[in-house]
Amino acid sequence: MIKRLFTENLALKGLSLILGFVIWLMVVNVSKPEINDSKSVPIEVKNANIFEADSKTWSIDRTNVTVTYNVRSDMRSAITSTDFHAYVDLSDYSITGSVPIYIEVLNGKDTMIGEVQVHPSVAKVTIENVQKKKFDIKAHSVGDPKSGYKVANIILSPESVYVTGPESEIGRISTVGVEVDTAGISTNQDGTAKLVYYDANGNVLSELQEISSNIDEISYSITVHKEKNINLLSSVSGTPAKGYQYESTTVSPDSVTLASTPGIIDTMTVFELPEIDLDGVTESINVTFDLSQLLPAGIELADEQEPQVNVLVRIEKLPDAASAPDNDGDPEPGPMPGQHDEPIPAPPDESPADTATTDNNETKEGESVDTNSESHAVEHVDTDNSAKAGVTDESPSAAGQENKTEILETTDNKS
Repeated sequence: MIKRLFTENLALKGLSLILGFVIWLMVVNVSKPEINDSKSVPIEVKNANIFEADSKTWSIDRTNVTVTYNVRSDMRSAITSTDFHAYVDLSDYSITGSVPIYIEVLNGKDTMIGEVQVHPSVAKVTIENVQKKKFDIKAHSVGDPKSGYKVANIILSPESVYVTGPESEIGRISTVGVEVDTAGISTNQDGTAKLVYYDANGNVLSELQEISSNIDEISYSITVHKEKNINLLSSVSGTPAKGYQYESTTVSPDSVTLASTPGIIDTMTVFELPEIDLDGVTESINVTFDLSQLLPAGIELADEQEPQVNVLVRIEKLPDAASAPDNDGDPEPGPMPGQHDEPIPAPPDESPADTATTDNNETKEGESVDTNSESHAVEHVDTDNSAKAGVTDESPSAAGQENKTEILETTDNKS
């Protein structure tokens, strides 16, 4: 039964649908029913310069309003948003901060039924002091230069800009700069770029309101340097303290990557560090140099090169003084032949007076010596006794005693 309902008399059923649609159109066109419609209309601000005399600026909380109206259905498509004019007048500003929104119908007024309404009917206006602030312009390179090169410097002209606007908007700005494209460059370049505003986190501020500057474009000049690996050389001067000597020097790292214009960097092979003075030192020296403070003008470190270089100078202590050279650098002389550490003993019976008399007689030739012969005899006997006691010529004491015996014999002959 149900199947027959959908399968039989198909032509008659289709004709019925078409006829129903035509009748609906005829009813609609004849009756022209009233419908409610709306359009979004932009707001115009009149007397916008009214606060400039007080160095103030304004902002409004909306830029569009909704206009509603009634119209016959057959005229709906004839009405557009350009048929309306919505505006506010800042001369209406009051302490409440609100101004009324006015609406005017420019076209199609006769096709609309009743009054035109605007939503909302008021707008909030905020008044702020105008601030003018100076910012230094910073260059931000975008992209890496060609391998083996680095951006040495970017010169901007001018280097500062004055930005004017509401205090709230100026307060959002932390820095002002330009973005310079440095991707793949290997030579110096010039160009211009537009100003970019950044917040405290380095994010670009793209929706600032009522902001203006005295300059819109900045000229820039890029200087590109070539990079090269250079060996480091360290030297010493002076002499360590007595008993110490210089051993070796170690530089860490022993090379660095520097950057400069091709004409300068191509001729460099080494970079010499300041001399280290060793005068009077008694221990090894560890010195750290900051290359960023030592490089001449026109030469700088590569981007990822650390500036610190460590130099270790080793000082060695010489062996002990007993086996070390004396002040002149020659070995200490040993004892001379016949030189002894212990004094030679005097003859047993020899008195100091007899020795003094003997020395006096040796220095005065031709003079008679008034000496007691018995004393000399005793000295001869003592000498003979010493010989009989077994003292030989090989003994240092015997050699000294023999010398004194010869002196006594000479004195006896003179007397």
